[in-house]
Amino acid sequence: MVRLLGRVAAIYGSLGALWWVAMRATRRATHCSDWPCLYPTLSAYLVVTIVVLAAAVPLLALVAVTPARRVAVTAAAVLLAIRCFGEAVPSSRFQVVEVLRAGLAFTAAGAVAAFLSTPGLARRWRVLGWLAVVALPVTALTLVWTRYGF
Repeated sequence: MVRLLGRVAAIYGSLGALWWVAMRATRRATHCSDWPCLYPTLSAYLVVTIVVLAAAVPLLALVAVTPARRVAVTAAAVLLAIRCFGEAVPSSRFQVVEVLRAGLAFTAAGAVAAFLSTPGLARRWRVLGWLAVVALPVTALTLVWTRYGF
């Protein structure tokens, strides 16, 4: 189990750093901060994110993660919850911190997904894990409300 979590976390950590670099390159390639560029830029971000998350499936299969597709879909859902929480946390001025945050978010999503997708996992652990994942956006919303008000 620990080896599986380690392999998945390593793959998702590297995918997080790759995602951050790709997003940074996309941001620099657009050279635009005006409203007409909003839709093309967001579309490019979405495509990059989907490609990076889809690349996880063959990489997971390459390192013998048995339910590779299930782990990848679960990791995408967990990453969405982590991203919602990340919006409530202030960003940093330093790029190194942002790369580490992206890598850590992807690593945590991969490890949690590998844990939740483990065949034979007791139902109470699976339910408790999903409750913790669902609690992230709720916590983020609470943080934003307390910081900025209603």
